[in-house]
Amino acid sequence: MFTVDHSKGDGFEPIKPGEYEVTVMNYEQKTAASGKKMVVVDYEIRSDVDQPCQGQKLLYDNFIVSENTEWRFQQASKAAQFPHGMKFNSYKEWADTFLNKHLRVVVGEREYNGKKFAEVKGFKVSEASAPVVTVSDDDVPF
Repeated sequence: MFTVDHSKGDGFEPIKPGEYEVTVMNYEQKTAASGKKMVVVDYEIRSDVDQPCQGQKLLYDNFIVSENTEWRFQQASKAAQFPHGMKFNSYKEWADTFLNKHLRVVVGEREYNGKKFAEVKGFKVSEASAPVVTVSDDDVPF
């Protein structure tokens, strides 16, 4: 069954400002309160890289679709190493291509209702090699 143990409930350390190697884990297309379209991206701090906060999530990174905020799409695309001149027919297509990419994010803090939250402030090319995936014969169904 399950026994409550308060000594095991401390959980994760807060994500502090700094740079983290991440993997793009998820995205949703939504409409912002302003009525503009946006892509909301979630990242996971890579566990295969020696860094603080391994395995923790950075959630709700909002990419607002507008001329004034296109720089975020451009900076994230460069960090994900999309080729110069690569074209997308939609922001969904961009997000599908961004999914599972490895990059380095610059994290700062924002305050909301008196609490501080980690917030992605910038993007850089990953300094870590891609994760190594090993597959054994036991992993293959045939």
